[in-house]
Amino acid sequence: MTWKTVLVFASLTILLPFGIPYHANAEVGKTAIDVYAKYRLKPLDYCDVKLHGDLKRQFNEICDYYYKIPNDDLLKPYRQRAGLAAPGEDMGGQYVGHSPFGQFLAGYARMYAATQDEKYRNKAITLMEEWAKTIEPDGFFFDTRSPRLSAYYYEKLLGGLLDIYFYCDDANSLKYLDKITTWEEKNIPRTRIYCDVIGQGTGEWYTQSENLYRAYLYTGNDRYKKFAQVWEYTEFWNEILDDKHEQMYKKNTWHHAYSHVNSFNGLAAAYIVKGEEKYLDTLKKAYRFMQEQQCWATGGFGPNENLPPRKQLIETLKSTDKHFETQCGSWAGFKMTKYLVGLTGDAKYADWTEKLMINGIGASIPMSEKGNVFYYSSYKPSGAAKQNIKHAWVCCTGTRPQAVSDYHNLIYFHGDKSICIAQYFASEGSFKLGDVSVRILQETAFPEEDITRLIVRLAKPAEFDIKFRLPQWLAAEAVAEVNGECRDYSVDKNWGVLSGTWKNGDTIKLKLPMKFQISRLDETKKYPAAILYGPVALAVQLSENKNNPTKEIDVDNIAKDFIPSTSAPLTWKMRGNDSVVLKPFYQYKKGERYFLYLDD
Repeated sequence: MTWKTVLVFASLTILLPFGIPYHANAEVGKTAIDVYAKYRLKPLDYCDVKLHGDLKRQFNEICDYYYKIPNDDLLKPYRQRAGLAAPGEDMGGQYVGHSPFGQFLAGYARMYAATQDEKYRNKAITLMEEWAKTIEPDGFFFDTRSPRLSAYYYEKLLGGLLDIYFYCDDANSLKYLDKITTWEEKNIPRTRIYCDVIGQGTGEWYTQSENLYRAYLYTGNDRYKKFAQVWEYTEFWNEILDDKHEQMYKKNTWHHAYSHVNSFNGLAAAYIVKGEEKYLDTLKKAYRFMQEQQCWATGGFGPNENLPPRKQLIETLKSTDKHFETQCGSWAGFKMTKYLVGLTGDAKYADWTEKLMINGIGASIPMSEKGNVFYYSSYKPSGAAKQNIKHAWVCCTGTRPQAVSDYHNLIYFHGDKSICIAQYFASEGSFKLGDVSVRILQETAFPEEDITRLIVRLAKPAEFDIKFRLPQWLAAEAVAEVNGECRDYSVDKNWGVLSGTWKNGDTIKLKLPMKFQISRLDETKKYPAAILYGPVALAVQLSENKNNPTKEIDVDNIAKDFIPSTSAPLTWKMRGNDSVVLKPFYQYKKGERYFLYLDD
């Protein structure tokens, strides 16, 4: 992945004076209950954020790739199961086994929300309407007569239908949701076995509550609220709330990482609906649990798709090359951090978002033409190389378009009288403050430079706060300049706060100093250790064919022993030994060997 300086041009949406975008689809996002009633800060809507630079490149790549998948191919197994004419080619691979169709619907809906390009809306709705013809009278809706994980597949389609309603403003989606929920209510056993991942029909049942609570918020129908309560993962959540991690580890050796982290998003949805503080308290504890016990230096988690004890996690560095389920894990983390920033108003939770955007899904290689995705990130100390998984159309092909589309929903938040810069990537965000429309342009090559420039665009002067996240990785105090002059700022919940009356053209320059940092999995031991520069995970590249660069590198003297290279940004060469190079994990291409964790 490369990050390049970009000049920010006017949005392609209709422009009012001073470049303020106007969006014609004002009806999109109607809900029966205020989704944001409990939020301290609200993320900007998809359509109010424009990506630039490498985020835009990655998003466009995803849009082009998924739009080209033929509708008949996507619908074929559903039509075959229903006994209908089924033209098109077999998707092959794990398309039926992993059933990402519902996630594809969600991806197309979010692509439309971000771009306002009708072709994505049309594709989402066409696919939904054709799939709906395969729903049987009793509500049976799967791609095969014998679905392996019915609850899990229902949740995917539930999310897709809700996104089509919310982002594409198509009420038919709720009619189909009613039908498939009727089948689900009657047929899914309510065993709710702890850590159930393979039970016929019941596997991964704990992923359902978030989207069922969303269904209640969108429709006001108590049916969905009651059904969501059935699937709350109370036993696991209480272990997190009460810090009973050892008890958790003893009960089961395999907590499926993605689905268990995704279950935490059910806590956020339950809090939004019920307002009970225990849900939010547990969500905050879950974040701490992940950061202190489960996350790698990259922000990734889940070796062998498990949430193991810390000692076992460290051991997996050598025993597996499946250290992070990259697409699914990033998606679960994005949702979790977005909820936490919004519900608490605290910028610190966006630090994890940033790591995943840079070192997680943002470090992916492109998919193959046949549906093979970058499934696992490997951090093996003996060396690794990025590869797409050999099985086509696995679950991560469904979360990939959702997560990359969600970039639009992660960079900017706003309060009643504030705009908050949560991420420092080239982009622009538009929002309303009373009767004043404001647009913020962000020009930067971050993370390949430690400076970002914010340019204010508005039709008339307005008083509000501009808040910017103060990352935990800062090497020194952040410096703010307004129109070329240094400006003091206050600090509130890990935001730097610049208050004042802003006028069109005001420019803020933020300097966010970075330095080398060493991330150790066990702070009492020198190794295993990873090298970071600010939020960027660095990996060692050797020009000679060696299996371990650890003996050649003194991790406690990286800044002294390495000098900047002129060949690429954020790249360093060892003094006196040009064969040892440090560069960002995201820059590595397919098949290029690297060493991310060092271990002697």
